[in-house]
Order: sequence, then structure tokens, then C-alpha cells
Amino acid sequence: MKNKFIIKDDFWRYYQNIVSGVMLPYQYDVLNDTLDDPDTPKSHSFENFRIASGESGGEFYGFVFQDSDTAKWLEAAAYSLMLKPDKKLEKKADEIIALVGRAQQEDGYLNTYFTVKEPDKKWENLKDWHELYCAGHFIEAGVAYYEATGKTELLNIVTKFADLICSIFGEGKKEGIPGHPEIELALVRLFRTTGD
Repeated sequence: MKNKFIIKDDFWRYYQNIVSGVMLPYQYDVLNDTLDDPDTPKSHSFENFRIASGESGGEFYGFVFQDSDTAKWLEAAAYSLMLKPDKKLEKKADEIIALVGRAQQEDGYLNTYFTVKEPDKKWENLKDWHELYCAGHFIEAGVAYYEATGKTELLNIVTKFADLICSIFGEGKKEGIPGHPEIELALVRLFRTTGD
């Protein structure tokens, strides 16, 4: 990672250890619907990717932006791996990245809500339906995971998605304004990493 620095202060190390030792495993179980707690609502986030990839039956469940939870978990895992190597966490992340790749459509499109539930409504409501928001979070995760591990699988997935987005939007193409400023930040990070 370029310009890497590590905070060694005891105050922040305490919270970093909570993230790596408690939060990430807990969130993994929540996103995978394996948490043994009847009071925790089902997430279905990982399962939506299994459905989109054709590996599982059923219907999409959750919010239109449910994919962002998977992307944010991958990004958090990447930052945790930057601070402290963890083969178990890295293996879980690699498995989820492979699943995300299998759910990606041939043209690069990646959003389980629209792949599974409303394939004819892609890019219709950028303000409220969060496609570019979710894309941005995946791009941020892809860059972070590459910086943390040197692995390019997620970076390649998100680059393919970014290429699709750039073929649809821009000068002389489809116009639209997303409801969140996430995609812009992510594309800048992707450019700084890939030079493209």
C-alpha cells in the first residue's frame, strides 16, 4: 500500500482489535444469516449473491442497496488485514469475493437486486435506487483489498463494472445524478490505483 502508516496508540489499538476480533466475525455471521440470535433480523446479503450467481434458489431479500453491506464488510476486512494478517479472515473474504465474481453479469453489471428482482429497471432511478452507491462501495472494497493483500480478483471485478458504468454514463451518453456521492470518490480511488 502506498503511504501506509499504522496507528500504534493504545486508545486506537483497542478499537482496532474490537473491529478485527469481534465486529468482523459478528458481521460475517449476520450477512451470512448464520448468527444464532432470534432477535437479529435476517440480512440475506451473501445469499442474494448466491441467488444472482444461480447457486441458490429463492428470491432477493432486503433493501435495494443490500449489496452495499457485503461491499462494506469486504472493505473493512481489507483494512483489518492491513493492520494484522489473519488467514481465516482473508480466506472468508476470498470466498465472498469469488462469490461476488460469480454473480457478476457478463457485461460487468453487478447488483443483485436488479439481477434477481428487476432486471428491466437497471439505471432507471439513480437518485433513489442506489446502483451507483453500491458500485462505489464495491470499487472502494476492491481497491482496499488490493492494497491490503496484493490480490487482484476483486479489483478486476470492480474495474469491469467501472468500465460498464463509463460506457453508459458521461458526455454524450446517459445523464443522471446519483443520490449519494459514493461513485465519484470510488472512481477517483480506482484511477489512482490503476491509472485508468
